Amino acid sequence: MKHGSDRVSIARVLLGALLVLSGPYAQAATTVRLPGGICAADDTVFATGFEPWAGVPSDPSQGSGGAAPGAVTGEVFVPGLGSEPGGRQVFHLHVPSGYSAATAWPLVIALHGAPGSHAAAVNAAKATRNAWAGVAEAQGFIVAAPVSSGAAGGWIVPPGAPTDYDALAAILARVAADYNIEQSRIYLWGFSAGGHVAYDLVVNASEYATPLNQHDLAGFAVSAGVLATLACQGDTIMQCDARVAALPRRLPLDIHIGSSDPLLPYARSDRERFLAHGWQRGSTLGYHEFAGGHTYSAAQLGATWATLCRFARGP
Repeated sequence: MKHGSDRVSIARVLLGALLVLSGPYAQAATTVRLPGGICAADDTVFATGFEPWAGVPSDPSQGSGGAAPGAVTGEVFVPGLGSEPGGRQVFHLHVPSGYSAATAWPLVIALHGAPGSHAAAVNAAKATRNAWAGVAEAQGFIVAAPVSSGAAGGWIVPPGAPTDYDALAAILARVAADYNIEQSRIYLWGFSAGGHVAYDLVVNASEYATPLNQHDLAGFAVSAGVLATLACQGDTIMQCDARVAALPRRLPLDIHIGSSDPLLPYARSDRERFLAHGWQRGSTLGYHEFAGGHTYSAAQLGATWATLCRFARGP
């Protein structure tokens, strides 16, 4: 993963100080708790807007013309990003077999870890898409798994431009144009380095011109990801606390961490930090320790969806 420069650390420290002074962002979105049955597989018809329930937000992208359901590979171009010609950026989709553009479908953006090379990142994105595919098929949502641009398989992050955050914005726009996405129900998940990026996108939303932030997401989740590695890199404990406290929404968050993962102490600290600043255990904050190391499982992804699917973004 591309981070760790003095420039990043200085920027993080300065931003921490600014957050203490500036307070919450203007025009923050709201979090809407959805009716319980909306997460049940048998009620996908309600979740996708075919027969909407009162009080359920709806913001369909009205996209059409995407590829047939199943495993899909797409591409966007971000000039100057990565090593492929024209800044080509690949992403992998799973579109449920029941997909119809007549209704709007939730979307999960799934970020892989840093596997060591760009070629390995392509396979990691496919594996991430495939790991989510069963849950997506059963529960009725689309999964998009981007491929990171770094030569070592990591995510290219600010400062500097362009970055993978630009690619994520372009991929989201492409998916919303190709498929009818329920834009009030876009969720973000990341594993390891992808989890660090997810935290950065949410916690430092005011710093990045990207739609994957506090205002536009319905919820997010991390597996084996922590604040300290990127979102709060270079911060003191107080500065990281201030960064989290200043967020305008208690955006629903689900955390999974292995009991033998070296990042466990940091994940526990993150849990306490979010609880201290207004997240609610078992509601807007899910926290799960499992027997194992730096990994995740399809069963955990199902549990993550069960937590996040209860929420939508309101105006």
